[in-house]
Amino acid sequence: MSGGEVNDGEVNDGDNEVRLAGFLVERGALRRTPAGVAVLEARIQHRCEVIEAGLPRTVEFVMGAVALGAVADLLEREALGARLELSGFLAPRTRRSSRLVLHLTAIRSIATGSSRDDQAGS
Repeated sequence: MSGGEVNDGEVNDGDNEVRLAGFLVERGALRRTPAGVAVLEARIQHRCEVIEAGLPRTVEFVMGAVALGAVADLLEREALGARLELSGFLAPRTRRSSRLVLHLTAIRSIATGSSRDDQAGS
């Protein structure tokens, strides 16, 4: 999709898809919205080696994540320290915040290889 494309009066500046491998290092308590939707906040630790401008670089960070619905229920079952492959999108933590968090749409346990996402009928 090209940047600045307009659809039905809304501007879409491009894709917002993130895939990341990391470790579950912190997890809050599962809560429910007034509508009954499960919500779970977590922190993910990531470390990798990449090549940037022809030079090796180590990238390390801890990032906030939030899961809703079936993904929240499944993430709650993962052990702290679990190695996960995560998919989702970046968005502000709240409407008035500029702090970005990863909104999870799918998780996969790398150790077991089992897939878990909001499309799964589990």
